[in-house]
Amino acid sequence: MPPGGTAPGAAPFNPGAPALETTGGHGRAADPDEGAGPGAPTGPEHAPDTGGTPQDGTPGAAGASADPDGAGTHHADARPDGPVPTGAPAPQGAPAAPEPGDALPQAAPQQPDAPSPAPAGDEHPHVSYVLRVNGADRPVSDAWIGESLLYVLRERLGLAGAKDGCSQGECGACNVQVDGRLVASCLVPAATAAGSEVRTVEGLAARGEPSDVQRALARCGAVQCGFCIPGMAMTLHDLLEGNHAPSDVEARRALSGNLCRCTGYQGALRAVQEVVAERRAAARAASGAGDEQPPEVRIPHQLPHPHDGGTA
Repeated sequence: MPPGGTAPGAAPFNPGAPALETTGGHGRAADPDEGAGPGAPTGPEHAPDTGGTPQDGTPGAAGASADPDGAGTHHADARPDGPVPTGAPAPQGAPAAPEPGDALPQAAPQQPDAPSPAPAGDEHPHVSYVLRVNGADRPVSDAWIGESLLYVLRERLGLAGAKDGCSQGECGACNVQVDGRLVASCLVPAATAAGSEVRTVEGLAARGEPSDVQRALARCGAVQCGFCIPGMAMTLHDLLEGNHAPSDVEARRALSGNLCRCTGYQGALRAVQEVVAERRAAARAASGAGDEQPPEVRIPHQLPHPHDGGTA
């Protein structure tokens, strides 16, 4: 074959000529109407509609390109099957795609049907008052109104002599005097004692020296673990203030409200008799009379008290 030419006997190349179809090794021109078969409609009026919707319901690509404005065979509220490309305008009526970095929308919390009403006032009101303890005014500021006298004495005023043994008024370890009356301080609201004279075991000493009751308890072996002794000392002081010469039975009855697991109360009972003897001897020496009559005896805890309007 000559360069740049055609083979001998070959047809010259024509770009507009129909393509050749090879069948059995022989080439021939393809007939456009051959595949339709006999009787098939031909012509532009019988051409298939490439812009319509196929039988599976998916819009054709040709129809989408032929009608870019969405008119014609497309419905007005048609939605794209895939995500809208970034930068392209979303179809009319479609929700806007979230931008990168935007917070996802949160579901609104459900509102209760009937909200509970707010409390009318503070359930734990605080008050300030002044306690007169052992002859001195002790202010108490911003304290819960339900605090016991025992708690205020120990935790707010630093007077740790009274002990918290049961918090029910049964053991006697927290005994103090309020206006001369023996009380269990764990049962007395501290705010109610404002304006009263409170006396604790720290107030029994005179000029830094223990009282005669405290000294007698130490001498007679009544002090062992020491937990119940402050309340016991207050009980014996209260007993001897009203009864200057109590009998053994009266002393036992007075100490029946003080629980002690160490001494068996024998040391405390001996201490009572020693204190009675010492005070009687001191009274005789002061008066110079050897046959002085004992003072009138009163039953402990029976003095009229202004807070309850009668006797205890």
